[in-house]
Amino acid sequence: MKIIPVYLRDMQDAKHLVQAAEACKKEVDLLCGRYVVDAKSMLGVFSLPTFDDVELGAEEEDEEKLRKTLESLKLIRE
Repeated sequence: MKIIPVYLRDMQDAKHLVQAAEACKKEVDLLCGRYVVDAKSMLGVFSLPTFDDVELGAEEEDEEKLRKTLESLKLIRE
């Protein structure tokens, strides 16, 4: 699993992240500290305690496509 650091500023960013994750064929997770939620689930994303310091875990097959989508949406944290 590849880790991509992401930055979610508001609910609109969360919605775009879920849409990008739904386009992936394999499992995509959001990691925030000790919490791990399904990135394809809007309810899962909203259940995170904070949007700071969030990482996206994706399988290698989906990672490149997902990274390009997130870069175009300016959701990648440097």
